[in-house]
Amino acid sequence: MSFQRPMVVSMVVCAAFGCTQDPAGDTAGDNEQRQPNVVFILADDLGYGDLGLYGSEIIETPHIDALGASGVRFEAGYVTAAVCSPSRAGLMTGRYPQRHGYEFNASVQDYGLNLDETTLAEVMRSAGYATGAVGKWQLGWEGGKHPLDRGFDEFFGMQAGSIFIEPSAEGVENWNPQRISETRRRPIFRGREVVEETEYLTEVLTREALDFIDRRHEEPFFLYLAHYTPQVPLQATAKYLDRYRHIEDQKTRIFAAMVSSLDDSVGEVVAKLREHGLEEDTLIVFLSDNGCALYVDGACTNGPLRGGKRWFFEGGIRVPFLLSWPAGVESGQVCEPAVSSLDLLPTFAAAAGAPLPEKPLDGVDLLPYVRGEQAGPPHEALFWRAGPNRAVRRGDWKLWEVNRATEERLSQITRTGDLLRDFEAPRDSPLGQVLRLHDLATDLGELHTVAGEESEVLEELQNALDAWESELAEPRWWSNRGTAAVVDGEGLQLIF
Repeated sequence: MSFQRPMVVSMVVCAAFGCTQDPAGDTAGDNEQRQPNVVFILADDLGYGDLGLYGSEIIETPHIDALGASGVRFEAGYVTAAVCSPSRAGLMTGRYPQRHGYEFNASVQDYGLNLDETTLAEVMRSAGYATGAVGKWQLGWEGGKHPLDRGFDEFFGMQAGSIFIEPSAEGVENWNPQRISETRRRPIFRGREVVEETEYLTEVLTREALDFIDRRHEEPFFLYLAHYTPQVPLQATAKYLDRYRHIEDQKTRIFAAMVSSLDDSVGEVVAKLREHGLEEDTLIVFLSDNGCALYVDGACTNGPLRGGKRWFFEGGIRVPFLLSWPAGVESGQVCEPAVSSLDLLPTFAAAAGAPLPEKPLDGVDLLPYVRGEQAGPPHEALFWRAGPNRAVRRGDWKLWEVNRATEERLSQITRTGDLLRDFEAPRDSPLGQVLRLHDLATDLGELHTVAGEESEVLEELQNALDAWESELAEPRWWSNRGTAAVVDGEGLQLIF
């Protein structure tokens, strides 16, 4: 079908899904086209309020802002976990990670994504795409879990976190030297071979992404660019720091510089696509793996959202989420209904004409919604779980059930982000749970729980959680990490 239709019709249909469109936005061309290239850019611990188009008044992100303006900005884009590894397991499979036992961060290399789960890369390869992964993997390494064993033709990157550059290098600023001293430069792999790199990590990964496009531009390709920035350790070079010398607080200055390096990377990728005449026919998605971390002491922001990484408050699971495809999706759209990183696999598969995996997916193809071909919200409900802590959003209602922390646990926390000592596998708290029920339409910041006033809504959401939970697998490994905090006079114990 053709997208060349009167703009007023487009705006009415988009509004049925919950999208509004800038009247100046372009209409997409005919969608009877060759397979689009697909570029998926993932940020690490980027907050909901850390980009210009999501309200940042500190950090300038012109390239990411332009990407959002060229397509769709989702106001309620969610990920499947509040920490890195299970979040990536969800987006890479289109299935809740709890369905295949990936409930907690994987801290050992032989942990990782089940071999019987189909990955996004395998789906794209089945449609004839060249597939490349650049950056952070964190879904297993040994025993057939390496990216080259999971559908990627090429891989350049690392398994987990690392410093970005030698801390003593000229022009480099570092925040929290102790954290940096505890974080080594992990081996960087090209395929399965270790390579030496000394430059700023964000620039190294960008270089490799551009090289992949240069070499693969004559065939349909899928590029997964998973940046480490702006996750800790906070480090930046003079090239980016010079843009923020007016910021006196060092950690805020470094964080802003790191986000600028990410923004430059996005700009360079788009410019490379343009150089090869591919910009119009490339589907680009940008999002973060979870919200920004509260333990960077205010250097980042989740905007109007409460909480952050590790939390099932909105600030931990609601992230910047952008989709651009000039030849396939109209520009200037802002969409309100909840969408999820689960939706990426079926959306990319639909664009590529790829068959879906045999196992049922939790994600949905977003293209009919953003094209105005389908009305209503894509999801009736979205769910989260980490041990006994679980959450659900249905419509505007959000429920979070979280373990109540004991005084002993709370006494172990001297600063935000401290880990609990001698933490055992997750289990129910002897003090029961705190119930946080919020109407996000009137309480986006989740400041006032109404669990004691809306008993019928509470029961309905708990029943929905029970039904979802009955379908899940047992965790394949248990978390030994947690923290605690006092929120509105209640001690909460987080598990991840």
